[in-house]
Amino acid sequence: MPTNDSARIEIQRADPRQRRVVAIVLIVATLAAAALVIAAHRWLSVRAEQLTADQMIAQMRLWLAVVTAMVGVCLLLLGGHAARTARCIGEQGRWPLAGARPLRDTPVRYGPAALRFGRWLQAAAFALVLLALGAGLVSWRLFVMVR
Repeated sequence: MPTNDSARIEIQRADPRQRRVVAIVLIVATLAAAALVIAAHRWLSVRAEQLTADQMIAQMRLWLAVVTAMVGVCLLLLGGHAARTARCIGEQGRWPLAGARPLRDTPVRYGPAALRFGRWLQAAAFALVLLALGAGLVSWRLFVMVR
């Protein structure tokens, strides 16, 4: 562990396998999202011809409520992960965490620099949880409007 600025900087090397996995996941997710948007557009066009305007509005509110709830769950999971990572930074006193597999070469921060990063991550976790609660309220409101 370096004790001063003149010490040699430690670098945590990138994991090439992790890079490939992330690239594949992003490509598959992008293609799946594009296919979902195309399918939803086609479904919406067909449904618009079958339903009255009021029925279509109710249907869209229901779908928006479901999607907003799913976004809220994703934000809550991301906030939980950020909070857990921030706690681990505080315990280990370093960033990136020991055993992490970064996507690029990353200088290791120790002590106050790592703890400062951990505090920022805690603030981000708090903001993500607040956003998740907001998404939950919007979703609930949309569900109530459907009734």
